[in-house]
Amino acid sequence: MSIKRLADDAAKEIITSLGSEVDKSDNISRIVEKALLTVLREARKGCDDVVNICCTPDQDLAHKISAELRLKEKALIANLSSLR
Repeated sequence: MSIKRLADDAAKEIITSLGSEVDKSDNISRIVEKALLTVLREARKGCDDVVNICCTPDQDLAHKISAELRLKEKALIANLSSLR
């Protein structure tokens, strides 16, 4: 699913829940789309940071990356959940 479609769907949900005017849906959609893109950029930056980690002899790079991504994913989910 594209970011634009996710943003449009989220905007429709926001309008439905708030009872706002429909003509504001484009602005809401753009705001949501911008927020989603920001989250994706931050997640990508986090992934880039993980890739740059040096390996220790007792743990290979794949396991380090996997562990670091799980931590970042949990933090992202916690942050997004707090916005509810």
